[in-house]
Amino acid sequence: MENLWAPWRMTFIAPKTPQSQECIFCTQPAEHRDEENHILYRGEHCYMMLNRYPYNNGHLMIVPFQHVGTIEKLSAETLAELMAQAQL
Repeated sequence: MENLWAPWRMTFIAPKTPQSQECIFCTQPAEHRDEENHILYRGEHCYMMLNRYPYNNGHLMIVPFQHVGTIEKLSAETLAELMAQAQL
């Protein structure tokens, strides 16, 4: 498959306001508006949230509080908690 045809996602890719340079995975948990930001669970090193535009039903994201570019750069504690949350 070369292209994913999902026209309902246009609201996601067509911004309505100027784009922020902030990382949503850093700013949303700091706001402490979990219900509005679809954050379901907070651990010590990671949190679990619903994907606003999921590819399938029940799609969850587990996001580390530690801001890194690749999974290899996560601390051992963060990686262990991330994997444990994936098993919930």
